Amino acid sequence: MILFFVHPANAQSGKLFFEFNYNTFFHGSLKNFQEEFVNDVTEVDVQINDNFPSNYGFTIGYKINSINTSIFGSYTNTGGKISYSDFSSTIRLTQPLTGYTLGGIYEFALLGDKNTGELMLGAKGFASYSTLDIVSFNEINGSGETETISTSSFDLGAGVGVIYEYPISIIRLRASVGFDVVFGGKQFLKEDRDFFIEDNSGSPVRTGWTGARLGIGASIPL
Repeated sequence: MILFFVHPANAQSGKLFFEFNYNTFFHGSLKNFQEEFVNDVTEVDVQINDNFPSNYGFTIGYKINSINTSIFGSYTNTGGKISYSDFSSTIRLTQPLTGYTLGGIYEFALLGDKNTGELMLGAKGFASYSTLDIVSFNEINGSGETETISTSSFDLGAGVGVIYEYPISIIRLRASVGFDVVFGGKQFLKEDRDFFIEDNSGSPVRTGWTGARLGIGASIPL
């Protein structure tokens, strides 16, 4: 804290920032894949409990003031769940999906200034490493069995958004809203990269991280 207070404002070369995110991504391919599984199981009345809903995550990054560019990393996760249960058996299929993202944001000043509050437009590009596990659990008459299929993909994306920062002492409160478009890669099996997941039509199942991202957090000039 002493270093922050004595550091001259005109010597600041950048700032560290963090955000908590609320994400509303589409996940259309994964939702369709899950619905196909339900339709294919005709012996029992399985139900979809979670269908890759909106989720929470976080972002941390560092802005280089001289080039108006931030380098950031983010984490998010969601998932699907299908289940059925009666007096003698249980069927459960869970599909946790996790994304780890690294990218850059170039910022354009729109309104205000650093002393009174600043509104900026950001354009970003990024790459994500995503993991999807398909975990099936079956129990009949007290005897259970679990099987897991693990997959991963490499996804590329771009996005735009607006960022607002308001100074309070040495800390700047930060809020953002934006939209990301992600070109999802194939979900390859971790055990054998020659194989990937397909839906009933033969199309690759993709992560589908495209959608809106909201953030609230703070930044600290350094």
